Amino acid sequence: MANRDIFLLTKPPQSERAELCLRLMEHGDDPVLYLAGDGVYNLLDEALMEKWPGKVMACNEDLEARGLQAGERVRVPEDFYQLLVEEMVAEGSRIYSF
Repeated sequence: MANRDIFLLTKPPQSERAELCLRLMEHGDDPVLYLAGDGVYNLLDEALMEKWPGKVMACNEDLEARGLQAGERVRVPEDFYQLLVEEMVAEGSRIYSF
């Protein structure tokens, strides 16, 4: 199985952790970004979101709790955490949490 870098971001935009996440994603192997908690606020920064090199997933419950909607590029699966765990345990996955 090919390597995949999985990024879980729970920090808001312009935090040092979110910026570090973005820099690491730029060099990742087939990166996927999971946004949860305050990390869903990163969806508000359209210029920032255009830079994400991989696919983006957002937690529906966290979007609803903050009154946000995902754009067309963002997937909002019903089983966000189950999907996250399945990708984390897949062979070749590397996990980064911010």
